[in-house]
Amino acid sequence: MQRKQFGRRGLVPNTGQSWASPQPAAVTANAYQSAPEGPAAFEDNDSFSVGKALTHGLSIFFSFKGRLGRMEYWTIGFIRFFIDMVLISTLVWSAYPAFMDLMSRADQMSESARDWSVIVALYGSNTGMICGSLLLVTAVSYWSILVRRNHDRDVSGFWLLLLLVPVVNIFYGLYIFVVNGFIPGTPGNNRFDTHNSQPRVFD
Repeated sequence: MQRKQFGRRGLVPNTGQSWASPQPAAVTANAYQSAPEGPAAFEDNDSFSVGKALTHGLSIFFSFKGRLGRMEYWTIGFIRFFIDMVLISTLVWSAYPAFMDLMSRADQMSESARDWSVIVALYGSNTGMICGSLLLVTAVSYWSILVRRNHDRDVSGFWLLLLLVPVVNIFYGLYIFVVNGFIPGTPGNNRFDTHNSQPRVFD
């Protein structure tokens, strides 16, 4: 059976497809989407995405959920310690001129005025404010790795509030340093496991 096709002379064979169906265009579009030189997708077929990578990277340093083995605990701890030393050194270096001026006038100032002047000298400049803000960020990271290390031993992170109690915090801090740094976590699963919990190879 043959039929007329508008825009062409004569008759064309019926191939079983409707002349109005945009099959070639659909094939071209699909080929473009699957081509490696096409636009980069936010998420590919392996369920990997830029957002997931960033979220996981931040969770390594700042998450309060899940568990943390000893190897990652020490690794993150050394990275955080190095960053803290750089920030503190930069903070002191930027405040050095103000400290020298403060020392020359210290005898003429009251104790409260000296304390306030020290705070202004440290954090009054742009460098001081930036370093102070980043030190707060690293402090959050410090507490997060302590909490997750407690979780690895099947201990609630709320016990870390003892670090805020005067005198008690000295002895509890020494205890936390030993058990979190050198004692392995509970074998197998515990109540703090999540899908992001580290495998036992990190312990």
